[in-house]
Amino acid sequence: MKRSWLLLLALMMLASCGTGTAATTTGNITTAPPTTTTAAGTTSTPPALPTTVAGGLRTPVATATRTPGLAGQATVTGSATPARSAANVTAVANTTPAAAEALVEQAITTLFDKYVEQLDSKTVYATAYNGAVETLRASGKTPQPQPPTLTGDRKNDVATFKTAYLALAQNAGGDINQSVLAYQSIQAVVAQIDECHTYFLDPAQNKQSKAASAGQENYSGIGVVMNAALRPPTIIQVYAGSPAEKAGLLANDQILKVGDTDVSSLPLDQVSPLVRGPEGSQVTLTIQRPGEPTTRQFTITRATITVPVFTKDIRPGPNGEKIGYMQLSSFSAQTTRTGVGDGVEKDIQAALEYFETQGVQFWILDLRNNPGGYVETLRRVASRFIKNGQPVAYYVEANNKQEAINTDRSVYFNPQHPFAVLINGGSGSSSEAFSAAAQDYNFARLFGETTSGCLAAGQSIDLADGSAINVTVEKVVSPKKREINRVGVAPDQEVPNVPTTPVDETLEAAKQWLVSQPQPK
Repeated sequence: MKRSWLLLLALMMLASCGTGTAATTTGNITTAPPTTTTAAGTTSTPPALPTTVAGGLRTPVATATRTPGLAGQATVTGSATPARSAANVTAVANTTPAAAEALVEQAITTLFDKYVEQLDSKTVYATAYNGAVETLRASGKTPQPQPPTLTGDRKNDVATFKTAYLALAQNAGGDINQSVLAYQSIQAVVAQIDECHTYFLDPAQNKQSKAASAGQENYSGIGVVMNAALRPPTIIQVYAGSPAEKAGLLANDQILKVGDTDVSSLPLDQVSPLVRGPEGSQVTLTIQRPGEPTTRQFTITRATITVPVFTKDIRPGPNGEKIGYMQLSSFSAQTTRTGVGDGVEKDIQAALEYFETQGVQFWILDLRNNPGGYVETLRRVASRFIKNGQPVAYYVEANNKQEAINTDRSVYFNPQHPFAVLINGGSGSSSEAFSAAAQDYNFARLFGETTSGCLAAGQSIDLADGSAINVTVEKVVSPKKREINRVGVAPDQEVPNVPTTPVDETLEAAKQWLVSQPQPK
């Protein structure tokens, strides 16, 4: 079966601060959920699987062999996300209650049809309705809920939901943005499902997600990536050459205020628009740096940021050895930033060939904060390092049928060299699949922190108004059938991130190990 799934860390967790909203990529393999992993390299432990799940959306599929830790596991660990006000929202195009209800219905139908496991109709529609009620309350309204009478029969439930939702929306008041009300209803459902490859994108997020997955993302902002799972919003990456780097911002800086607005407890989708702005305009951030008793203020001039996908250079080893360093920020597709080939695998091929001409005998691939990308790009990249066309991972369908994601033996790079891969809690999806394969086949050693624990195949489906819903459609396991979703990939050598240390300890540890290794024969 030919697929075009994305393995991608839901970038609702990792969002770039620019003109666009959260840089989410969908349609292939996805990783790192805002609720199932933490950004500091730790991962949540999947709970034991009960026979039934009270109030949960997922119900057992009779033909499926159920295993903890995979994308469609039967437990529901979702935590409610704070309701967002829909009152007086002008940044999102408004619509009619009927069109909004139709959008919610389209999203839910997509989930029923595509999700890797069977969903319970009664709970899905109840969650969607309650999400709308809570949004109205967050908007300062006092709705009089009349919940739909749900039976678990889809045909009956959709009809009663429609009646109840329309009654609620039509009496909400003229200041309520009906599009936002619908979005929050959908968000409530995906939050309750609590699977990191299943999430909703509004039209602006969907547009930027597609650009990110194509390796063509740019925006006007300051050039940082923030972790949506943390409060206060925390910077996890500062782009080289960006206004943020020039101003002195660092990874692990916490953003407390943007201008005069306290953002310490706000979700990322409300923080990013405050940080973004036209090129040439200024924004002032109040920052708490770990280990410092007082805050700092940075006034930064925004600029157009082109998100780097791949960089390479030759780094010196402890004794002057030549180490080929590659940093891959996503497993994106199409034309790359350097203009080489149709995907980042061609950039890696060119880098390996260049390193050979320069006498490089050691390799490093930095996958820290890489959220993933296309399965096909993962396959092509891994083919440079996995012998004999062996699989980089396996799909696992709902009936437990497995299908190998085979590599291409014709592009295996020769000669191979001692190889280190750098990972952290921001490494997700395709990054996790690559890292797990490196361990299973022992072609590289992993350094850093445990990955996000979000690996499965997700498909992005556009909705009527340009928004999209990404749905977990298949599970993905490592070559040795290890479960990575909700578990993560632990490094072979753990190197904790120490933000107050100017030295990149993970990189230095990898260098020290590399130069101690003999060259392959």
